[in-house]
Amino acid sequence: MTPDELLGTWHFTRMVDDRRDDRRIPVHGTATFSRSGPDRIVWVESGTMGLPGGEVPISTERALERGPEGSWATNFADGREFHDWRWGAELVHDCAPDLYSGRLDGDASGWRMRWAASGPSKDYVIETAYRRL
Repeated sequence: MTPDELLGTWHFTRMVDDRRDDRRIPVHGTATFSRSGPDRIVWVESGTMGLPGGEVPISTERALERGPEGSWATNFADGREFHDWRWGAELVHDCAPDLYSGRLDGDASGWRMRWAASGPSKDYVIETAYRRL
């Protein structure tokens, strides 16, 4: 799928498998993809994270940006690069001393994103399922 095919609102469920602390943390909410220019799509997520003391609100923003060659990249809201947008291929984000490896796959009715983080202070897997609203 291309970022253009994501435009609209999606429901997501996410599980954070924190292997270092031996706990699983559920997250759910909505993700909205909206165009903010011919080569830019803003990706905003908001929802709640289930922690032992109760649910905590979460939100994040990223930008999907088309490069001069027509390929897309995912960037953090502050403009830092996160990863290339490559559907069905391994994704890598090197954030020394940590390494993130991920994958995007699925279709227009639902898709998945998986990230595994490893490093001196990180050992977790995040799996997210998106369903179009």
